[in-house]
Amino acid sequence: MEKVIAVVVTYNREALLSECITALRNQSRPLDAILIVNNGSTDGTETWLNQQNDLFFINQQNVGSSGGFSAGINWA
Repeated sequence: MEKVIAVVVTYNREALLSECITALRNQSRPLDAILIVNNGSTDGTETWLNQQNDLFFINQQNVGSSGGFSAGINWA
């Protein structure tokens, strides 16, 4: 059976991240997992992520979007 996992890379975009996650949660086909790769955000993103009980996340230093997606795809 196929699984669908969303990988979202973020850096200092807490408000947009929250909006994105809401949209992912409300899709017609429920996702099997949502993984957030936090690329060293300093705007409260990590605190927000810690309050979400249905998300998986990786906190890492900012290695750019390609480094973030690489980490996310490797996890998925």
